[in-house]
Amino acid sequence: MVVMEISNENCQTPALSACSAGIIAALRATAGVAVIIVARDSTVVSWNAGAEIIYGFPSAAVIGKKLSFLWPANEAAYYEGAFRRVFAGESLNVSERRQTASTGDTRLVHIFGEPVRDDKGDVVYALLIGRDITEETETREQLNALSAHEYSRSVVLGTASQVALDILASRQGVEALRHIADAARTLAGARYAALGVARPDGNGLMEFVTVGLTSEEESEIGPRPTGRGVLGLLLNRTEPLRIEDISKHAVSSGFPPNHPVMKSFLGVPIRRGDQILGSLYLTDKIGSLAFSEADEDAVQALGAHAAVAIHNLQMLSRQKALVSGLIMAQEEERRAVAYDLHDGLTQFVMASHAHLETFRKAYDQANTEKAKREMDMGLRYLKEAVIESRRLVNGLRSLALDDLGLAGALEQQIQEDKNRAEWDDADLIHNIAGRRFDKALETAVYRVAQEAITNARKHANATRVRVVLLLGPDPQRMGNQLTLEVRDWGSGFAPEQKVGEYNHLGLHGMIERVSLMGGTYDLESRIGEGTRIRATFPIMEPRTSDASAKQGDE
Repeated sequence: MVVMEISNENCQTPALSACSAGIIAALRATAGVAVIIVARDSTVVSWNAGAEIIYGFPSAAVIGKKLSFLWPANEAAYYEGAFRRVFAGESLNVSERRQTASTGDTRLVHIFGEPVRDDKGDVVYALLIGRDITEETETREQLNALSAHEYSRSVVLGTASQVALDILASRQGVEALRHIADAARTLAGARYAALGVARPDGNGLMEFVTVGLTSEEESEIGPRPTGRGVLGLLLNRTEPLRIEDISKHAVSSGFPPNHPVMKSFLGVPIRRGDQILGSLYLTDKIGSLAFSEADEDAVQALGAHAAVAIHNLQMLSRQKALVSGLIMAQEEERRAVAYDLHDGLTQFVMASHAHLETFRKAYDQANTEKAKREMDMGLRYLKEAVIESRRLVNGLRSLALDDLGLAGALEQQIQEDKNRAEWDDADLIHNIAGRRFDKALETAVYRVAQEAITNARKHANATRVRVVLLLGPDPQRMGNQLTLEVRDWGSGFAPEQKVGEYNHLGLHGMIERVSLMGGTYDLESRIGEGTRIRATFPIMEPRTSDASAKQGDE
């Protein structure tokens, strides 16, 4: 309850003779707030600068008039009742919208009213304090809307993530991609959704799934897009793309000519780091509406999870290709072994058998000279058979690896091929003397080197070969790596032709062995200049039994 005294200063009627100088000073200090004093008959007796600003009326035009001139006709009864309650000793607390007279702007004003009493305690005036809360209210509404938006966004993202996780937990491959596209279509309320998987080079799409079309519409579409137009644009973007009317977009020609008529469009690129994996897009939001920011958030979240599905799909395809290649390589190795047995070992054994048979006949006939000659030839071919059998066994599993280690086995291999090919120069440069590694790693490195050296002997027509094997730090991982390089200065070839041909399984076998060990493979060759093969292998620690055996040997 406020008890006030009012002085004569700035007052317009004798009724204010009891006003104090203190309240006048207070009224002057509140220019940003409307301070209005009203008599019991609702006549305005004081109207400060703040009231002039908020309501747009100068004090000279208001003082002495009834305050009811501010009241809308349809609200007059409400305010009359409110003033009666103030003069009855109650407080007033209300917000009202008022149009400023000077500008015509509608402002939201909060009014606080209290009775003013004289020395006897009688209510003689009503003090009204008004504050413009338009900006404050708008700011609060904006904050509330933003808060509601963030809450809705978190709900949308949470829902999208949960849907995607459920899909990835129960689906895989193309089926998972189809379900993710359908989930995006459902969450965003779209008619049609499509998800494309980018080619390894990021240029166009190699896999494409669609949801939302009838079977008849699907059959009428014809060839799938190859990455032109808006689809190609998506693959080259890092941010989502929303288009209100796709038919007016300059790159809409990227869709098949028989694609159903579209209006609204929402597309997101699917990336994993800097790698382009694909794109996910929706068309025709239900109700002929444009896609919203919330739709964009949901589709973007699903796109992020789709990256996992695409990566898994690529890994699965890669594994299938590796397994298929290894099976073909094993079959080729079996054919090669059969060929070597037939044309090598078997021929030596048969020749030895023939000479020994001739020896037996000559011996029976007491032809000592011929018997001795046939015996020598039979023993010679038996010796060749032993050498050939060792070569075949060594080809199946290099015994030299067990006995000599990786460096020693490679030295032996290079020396044997140098003698057979009559190379002028064949060097091995390494820094792993006395070092042993995991058996799988040693076998992989040895086989890749063996294949590269054999290719140089059989196909390169080279006179000089160099093999380099170095142990050093792995810049991509914690630890070390083995780097193998086999270089010849022979005839060379066109790699893009040979690698793509399945009859060159030796090259595929090297690539697959390196990939299965988690390494990298690179081949360079130019016709007339020779060939260089370079492979890196992450180091795997030798098994305990291997390490123990090594210590025992030492």
